[in-house]
Amino acid sequence: MSFKFLLDETMPFDLIECIRNKGYEANHLKIMEKGGIKNGEVYKIAQENDYWILTRDSDFKNYQKFIIYDVKGIIVLALSNTKTQNLISIMKRFLETQHDKLLSKHLIIIEDSNIKVYE
Repeated sequence: MSFKFLLDETMPFDLIECIRNKGYEANHLKIMEKGGIKNGEVYKIAQENDYWILTRDSDFKNYQKFIIYDVKGIIVLALSNTKTQNLISIMKRFLETQHDKLLSKHLIIIEDSNIKVYE
């Protein structure tokens, strides 16, 4: 099963290659020329295209909005070190060890010392 990720405009482009190297599809709002759109539009694009949303934007931690929209899921990288290499390392590790979480709809918040998963 192939999973698709929509990277929010807050995510570095280098993360696309990281995700694709793990065998998944990835797109970026800026590549789609959708930079600057409201979060509601991000949800709609993800919903229409079966994307997981990948972001650093803390607004996406909102569980109420998560359950309203029929997206595959959301991953929020809520890390203190937001350097590109750290984001790539964390995402690689997640895809290698937690990919089973992608099988059903989840709100996943990856923090420095733990991963929170909500259904």
